[in-house]
Amino acid sequence: MQEGETVRIQTRDVDDRTAVCRVAGELDAYTAPELRDALVALVELGKIWVVADLTELTYLDSTGLGILVGTAKQCRQAGGDLSVACARRNLLKIFQISGTQEILNVVADVEAATARLGELCEAHSADSGEEAT
Repeated sequence: MQEGETVRIQTRDVDDRTAVCRVAGELDAYTAPELRDALVALVELGKIWVVADLTELTYLDSTGLGILVGTAKQCRQAGGDLSVACARRNLLKIFQISGTQEILNVVADVEAATARLGELCEAHSADSGEEAT
């Protein structure tokens, strides 16, 4: 990463339990703490269904990947989940090689990620209902 380059992070609420976190630029050991802080804040606010929109991300290292995995765990512990929207070949290769493609529910775009979270939410609700009986 060259001096002056940064990561840009924007979050927006979808509903009271769902949010989209859009990340653009390069995510590495220097910029990843910004993403961690943004994602932790979302979960603390009750946004346990999170779309990580990486469609404008150009670079991802192991630090950034670790933050995504950690956030997915936090969301699941709170009864939600995380889905990653990403179609860049270089980043998809990282998810494939690391074995995190399924763990992070990686799909091509935000629409598909939102749909994936909807499926997971329905499955979670059904599982909860079965346990209650």
